[in-house]
Amino acid sequence: MRLAGKAGIVTGAGAGLGRAVLLAATRAGAQVVALEIDRDAGASAVEEAAAAGGIAVFHHGDVREEDDWVAAIRRCVEEFGAFNILDNNAGIAIEKRLHDTSLEDWDAVAAVNLRGTFLGCKHGVIAMRRGGGGSIVNTGSIVSLTGDPILPAYATTKTGIVGLTRVIAVDYAEDGIRCNCVCPGDMDTPMLQRSFQRAPDPAAMRRELEAAYPLKRIADPAEIANAVVFLLSDESSFVTGSLLVADGGLTAKCY
Repeated sequence: MRLAGKAGIVTGAGAGLGRAVLLAATRAGAQVVALEIDRDAGASAVEEAAAAGGIAVFHHGDVREEDDWVAAIRRCVEEFGAFNILDNNAGIAIEKRLHDTSLEDWDAVAAVNLRGTFLGCKHGVIAMRRGGGGSIVNTGSIVSLTGDPILPAYATTKTGIVGLTRVIAVDYAEDGIRCNCVCPGDMDTPMLQRSFQRAPDPAAMRRELEAAYPLKRIADPAEIANAVVFLLSDESSFVTGSLLVADGGLTAKCY
């Protein structure tokens, strides 16, 4: 129960890593507002958390909208009496090389990944300063540290999240606020499954991807969620402004 006494928000909680964080955080004792744009997915995730004995509520909202953030944080305080943890996880990717990426593509990815994380951090910091501190975990990626030819917008936004994380860590440490970034490798999520399905041979694409990792597999989202829970918890009390790279050794490779 290492998150006992903690209350906060997990974004993108309906699927993939967000859902895994919601389940792991509530299992660890946190009370969580699941902020999700997909009503069915969000409600389903909260039901799953409750069935496992966790405490969570679904809040329909769009991370791109400032008013939705204000409402979600207000609800967290009203429901649970506190707001001291935040996992900014909602994100999208569009797979195109740079010269094929339209302005609309670029803006769409930036709006969710970068604007959404900025708004969450901004209003999260405001609430945490009032409440005596807290812990923010932003979701980066291995492409926060490397390049991927088919993910120019995604890589740029995920790199920007690293910069934002460091600014918050430095600026708000005296307010008792820590901010860190988890940088996962490929995870077995609906986003990755859709990428596989677009390939001529999905099974071959998966084998090729897994072979690139020293561990010879991709991650279960629950494995990355465990890292997020650590960063949200007081176990990481001297960790701020850091990148926790959970990539099965991929970025340690030379070739």
